[in-house]
Amino acid sequence: MTSKTTILDLDLRKILSRVEQRYEVTLPRTVQAVDYGEHDDLYIRFRHAEKPVGEPSKDGLAVFFYEEHGGQTVAVEILDLSRLLQR
Repeated sequence: MTSKTTILDLDLRKILSRVEQRYEVTLPRTVQAVDYGEHDDLYIRFRHAEKPVGEPSKDGLAVFFYEEHGGQTVAVEILDLSRLLQR
């Protein structure tokens, strides 16, 4: 992504689909919050969890957050969005 990219420029559907394909997971489509950092990191929260537990992907490019006892995905953090979107 370029330095001029903002949250409004992001195609969240495409990003979520890319995450699902890359990591063979199914993510919720209801998004409660999005935070796009200045270092091309993107945090997407699907629902609130009191104490989410984070688990990094094997390639270290994403962190998946789950409910502490339920195992349901509550958020995903992409640590380098431009790498995720590369083919």
